[in-house]
Amino acid sequence: MTEGYYAHSLEGRPSEEWHLLADHLQNVAKIAAVFANYFGAKTWAELAGANHDLGKGTRPWQAYLRKSNDIIDEFAKYYEGHPNHAAVGAQWLSNNSKEAGKLLAYCIAGHHGGLPNWSDSPVAALGIKLQQPFPEVAVPCIAPNFSTALPFSIESDRFGFQLQFFVRMLFSCLVDADFLDTEASLDKMKSGWRSTYPGISELHERFSSNFNMLRDGADQTLNVNHQRELVLEACLRGAELEPGLFSLTVPTGGGKTLASLAFALNHAMNKYKRRIIYVIPFTSIIEQNAKVFRDMLGEDAVLEHHCNFLPDDSNWQTRLATENWDAPVVVTTNVQFFNSFFANKTSKCRKLHNVADSIIIFDEVQAIPVEKLKPCLEVIKELSLNYGVTSVLCTATQPAIKYSEQFRSGLHGVREIIQDVPSLFTALKRTEEVFIGELSEKDVASQLQEHEQVLCIVNTRQQALDIFNALPESDANFHLSALMHPAHRTKQLNEIRNRLSSANKLPCRVVSTQLIEAGVDVDFPCVFRAVAGIDSIAQAAGRCNRNGLSKIPCKVYVFEFPEDAGCSFFRQAAQSASKLFGPFAGKLTNPECVREYFADFFWKNEQRMDEDGIIENYCQPAQSGNIQFRDIAEFQMIKSATKPVIIALEEIAIELVRSLEFAEHKGGILRKLQQFSVQIYPYQLAEIKNWLENPVPGVWVLRSQELYSKTTGLRCKPPEGNAFFG
Repeated sequence: MTEGYYAHSLEGRPSEEWHLLADHLQNVAKIAAVFANYFGAKTWAELAGANHDLGKGTRPWQAYLRKSNDIIDEFAKYYEGHPNHAAVGAQWLSNNSKEAGKLLAYCIAGHHGGLPNWSDSPVAALGIKLQQPFPEVAVPCIAPNFSTALPFSIESDRFGFQLQFFVRMLFSCLVDADFLDTEASLDKMKSGWRSTYPGISELHERFSSNFNMLRDGADQTLNVNHQRELVLEACLRGAELEPGLFSLTVPTGGGKTLASLAFALNHAMNKYKRRIIYVIPFTSIIEQNAKVFRDMLGEDAVLEHHCNFLPDDSNWQTRLATENWDAPVVVTTNVQFFNSFFANKTSKCRKLHNVADSIIIFDEVQAIPVEKLKPCLEVIKELSLNYGVTSVLCTATQPAIKYSEQFRSGLHGVREIIQDVPSLFTALKRTEEVFIGELSEKDVASQLQEHEQVLCIVNTRQQALDIFNALPESDANFHLSALMHPAHRTKQLNEIRNRLSSANKLPCRVVSTQLIEAGVDVDFPCVFRAVAGIDSIAQAAGRCNRNGLSKIPCKVYVFEFPEDAGCSFFRQAAQSASKLFGPFAGKLTNPECVREYFADFFWKNEQRMDEDGIIENYCQPAQSGNIQFRDIAEFQMIKSATKPVIIALEEIAIELVRSLEFAEHKGGILRKLQQFSVQIYPYQLAEIKNWLENPVPGVWVLRSQELYSKTTGLRCKPPEGNAFFG
């Protein structure tokens, strides 16, 4: 009966060569079952796969497929347009299993368009509300024949979150299996490019060889290198422990990046984990860390997935791996990672099943925005509790996110890898933090001129621009902000590192927003930091005497601007930090000071830790089974009101912009142009457009053949250069 029923057609090929529906259902069921087996849901995913395309087994859908390929045969009389094939399988399971069917119905109903709200899903509309008769289907309709007990450890106060999370993971298994089987049938060459990565054991050998060479070349007389060895030893011991939640608290410059990779590779070997995922908060450091991993593991081992990464057009393996994260080492951002675990679209959710049974390093975990903290902690908690994940909270300033009576949303059972954190911080103390009171922008610039090599970090773009402009013009002065496009920022950082190198020791004064302070590998003999949270001050201190070349602690000067209104976040953080300037003078980076800071800061912001109400308003009510996936997907790590603008100054950017006009497929070009784009607010974009149409004296000033905005800090060539493209 199933002969002549197809799942997919091949353009220009006879129907006998098309993808048989029965084969497709069977294959998707098998593949999805393998994926879900990593979290104990094999039979659930198998059932979803076996029923997901039932609607293609109806005569009207087969008539639609044939008409789309200009074939007229016995099915033509059943043509009714483009039927909703996903609703059929969803309706079948919903009607035939009270327990499993409803959850699986979400996956099947949304396997093309995305997980729906229950109230607006095809299942609710077609299967329940209208009570339409079930259509005649040519392929077997498979009902549940297994225990429908949920395969995870239920916590009553979190059950709603757990339930919607489980459905999303099943959905991931189904859609990836569906894509992969379709690809294997219709594009065998593309399918063959997948999953050709080296295994964990090979990566472990590569790392050991390269890391040992690096250690052999290090100056062991330096205290910092001795302490890095102790950190490494602690990580190797920790790798032997049972999977679960860990913290790795190491001062900046203590070698935690490579030590955490050593932990991950050894833990993966010992506990048979599938892959290692690095989650990093800022794109300004992700490229740097990804390069470190490639140097240690090889170019063929690391998948970099974030908005600024553009694989070469010919690198199909990398482009395909970004779809489902089947690489052994994945480097991504907080935004990409956490947004995906609240998403409902197939493109965002497809990779999630490959996170199960992995090791996740959350680098600079303190950078998770406080207003998103509860949703993010729920994801970390659930992955470690029920999906075989080992999570490592890696930071120089460990926030107070462990469970306590005062913080019930915190994490249980977090094991610190470093056995004596205070002693490590004392041994690696390379700076002295001094609060020097109020300074104006001109005062700061004046103080910077007294140093040959110095870094100044402030909280806003305007502050950075004002201080930079107050410096006399010099090739030794550098300005960094997020208003510089990524390619420009990378070029500037390379020049800064070149000037700071021991071989050159050239004058170098850098004024930057906070983009430089978390993880960017630079080493200054002196740092100025505008008042901010203790964690930010500690990160800034990590750019000072980073490699311990000075035997005497170097100065980190903390200052405040007179009547600095700032934003509420910086005000609150500064207030919590200011209380500690006296009691911890000179020791603001000590673990005890950091704990006191976070205790106060979290207490002030306890009511803001789920600012959008995602957990309370949408996830917890899901325990009824009526899950609002589309509403949950409103979660965004960063809700930006900014607009992307392409800064086409370099010849390559100008050529890419010109090619957009004639390109049939613009996606690849736009991805490349991300390297030359900045995010600006609508009022700034309006100012630029207005100036280009009608230049206003005094708003922009000509400097070094470029235009600097006094109000936004943006730069461009004169209007005839056609520098900006919105």
